[in-house]
Amino acid sequence: MSICIVFVCNKKYLTKFSKTIQMLKQNGNYNGDIILIIGDDLKEQEIKLKNEYNISVKYFPNLIFDKEFMDNFNKLNRDSLWKNKIFQYHKFHLFNSYFKQWNYILYLDCGINILRPIQPILDSKENNILFARNDPWGPFINKWSLGTQFDQTHPMFNELNIKYELLNIKNYFNTSVILFDTNIIQENTSKDLYNLSIKYPLSITNDQGIIALYFICINKKWKELKIKDNNQYYYDYKPRNKKKLYIMHKWWEL
Repeated sequence: MSICIVFVCNKKYLTKFSKTIQMLKQNGNYNGDIILIIGDDLKEQEIKLKNEYNISVKYFPNLIFDKEFMDNFNKLNRDSLWKNKIFQYHKFHLFNSYFKQWNYILYLDCGINILRPIQPILDSKENNILFARNDPWGPFINKWSLGTQFDQTHPMFNELNIKYELLNIKNYFNTSVILFDTNIIQENTSKDLYNLSIKYPLSITNDQGIIALYFICINKKWKELKIKDNNQYYYDYKPRNKKKLYIMHKWWEL
């Protein structure tokens, strides 16, 4: 059963990628296939990246967004954290049919801290399922909905909410770690994600809102990634208990 670990990175995040891939190999005890997805700004460094990290590199051209989309993108009512990060939509390429040559893909954000062997996460895979962690945490459980991933002041929000009942969906996922069976990839999945973002240009979390919408409401494949076993937690953005062992988390404090 073939597995590949995939990263998506532009020039700005190369330092974070370097840190995570080193931890993946050393702490994660992983020596299998690794692919780095890049865009236009790293295209000329493709061979250098392959040699430096001893990985495969897959180039996809940057997605094209017209002036109308970008004007809207810059006016969305949201935290500044998500602004100026148009490259995050490059994550749609995870669902390109190119990746069907592997049975399973584990996607990791650059900057993930990998502290222990990752095999228990890989072993949690299932046929025809996309695993990711629930996004609402702590005080936001049962308060955040899938609707909170979109600009509710936007003129199109009411249409989107009526079609998919977003405000009633209290569980939705974070896209920082995704494990999926490549059978969920259809011929046009990556293009469908792009078209969905163009049709509903109001995701305040960029790729995350669109990917969650697609795999929860349209191609219903999401299950929550296992939280823990008897020995350790698997993944949280921020450790819920600093005294407990974690395979990985994204919080900067180690």
